Amino acid sequence: MSDPHTNQNLETLIQQYAYGAINAEQLDELEAVLKSDPDARRRFLSEMNLHSTLDDLALSLDSDDSTISSIDIANHSSLVQSRRTKRTNLLALLAVCLLVVASLVPFMKPQQEQRVALISGMSGSLQWTGDGGRVSRNVEVGDELSGGTIEGMTPESWFELTFEDGSTVSISGHSMLTYADNGQKVLHLKSGSFSANVAKQSPQKPMLIHTRSALFEVLGTRLNVDADLSSSTLTVTEGRVRATRRSDGESVEVPAQHRVIASIERELRPEKLPESVSQWGSQLYHGPTTTYGKWIAGSEDLPARLWAIPYTADKETGRDITLYTASVGVSTGETPPVVLPPQSKIRIRGRLDHPNHVFFGLTVRHRNGDFAGRFQTILPAESFTGKNEFEVILNLDDYSLDPSLEFLKEKLPKGPAELIVESVWCHTLFDQAGLAITSVELNP
Repeated sequence: MSDPHTNQNLETLIQQYAYGAINAEQLDELEAVLKSDPDARRRFLSEMNLHSTLDDLALSLDSDDSTISSIDIANHSSLVQSRRTKRTNLLALLAVCLLVVASLVPFMKPQQEQRVALISGMSGSLQWTGDGGRVSRNVEVGDELSGGTIEGMTPESWFELTFEDGSTVSISGHSMLTYADNGQKVLHLKSGSFSANVAKQSPQKPMLIHTRSALFEVLGTRLNVDADLSSSTLTVTEGRVRATRRSDGESVEVPAQHRVIASIERELRPEKLPESVSQWGSQLYHGPTTTYGKWIAGSEDLPARLWAIPYTADKETGRDITLYTASVGVSTGETPPVVLPPQSKIRIRGRLDHPNHVFFGLTVRHRNGDFAGRFQTILPAESFTGKNEFEVILNLDDYSLDPSLEFLKEKLPKGPAELIVESVWCHTLFDQAGLAITSVELNP
């Protein structure tokens, strides 16, 4: 009974009944509500107890008042008794309803949640919450899932979900997505990066993608969304998407090869996708925007830096794996896409308090937004012996496919060249080695 109009109507019926002014049609309506709604039954019983107490108090006061005639008292008592008789009848009906419901409880089984989508790809550390709040980190490719929330726990995380109509959605990196399909696909991107290849939807039931700052209505298209606390960037590669800014309700149509940024700080206006660039440099001194790790502001003696933070991946058997990871987003939000020519070099500066093997990686995507894989290289502990500050210069040929994506080897590119760089990351395994990033540069 959460609807205000419904609540008001119930209140009126209860008051009409309590004062003996209810007609036959209203009585039938009240009985129907009491049979079907437990909250209404509780409310009715509470109101009747209150009115019964008031009636008893009224009779007591009447009998003590010498100015009221015995005929007045008799008439009033008769009215009160009449109300009580009617209440008793309806209370008896309520008791029968409650007994019927109680008798059915042992035979009631909770309905199984409808499976709405299939896990068609995943890697890295992920956590799924669904089935009435069940939390699992052991979901696998091929599992059928009900509606729920999937969270990428590290920059290396990736997850792809395929709905029954063939629509696919995926998240990458440190992202959180809630999804449901009860005849209409509804998704909430809490944070991070999201991409979708959406089959044709009913005009009356488009796919709805919610972020903190915008709502996107999709009838069938390829798109990407990057969301943070204050803005959302929608990139449309095929089809059209309607974008609505939450702060003021303003809406625009975003055509293919355009993007729009939903933020209170700028006009909501589609713009052509910017041309890709081949050079890029991090700006950690500006703050921890699109980063993963513990950001430390710079000083006169030290530059700003991003310390690797730990995450432990649960395993059913064997030793748990702890990764100490730091990551910098590259082609995210308002920035132009960064595409690396084959001869590009990646320069990473940082520090390592203790010599350790260090994994350096790139997460990349195709120009249409589809996930294109993660590529990594490993430098041994000997490369960092005897020095805390380091500078690493890598060629694209140094990178190979992340082993956790081996099952997609035939579908993914052979290397990161000519692909959009989504993020640059590095991590150590098992041990806290004091890994930190101070700058990243991508150069032709």
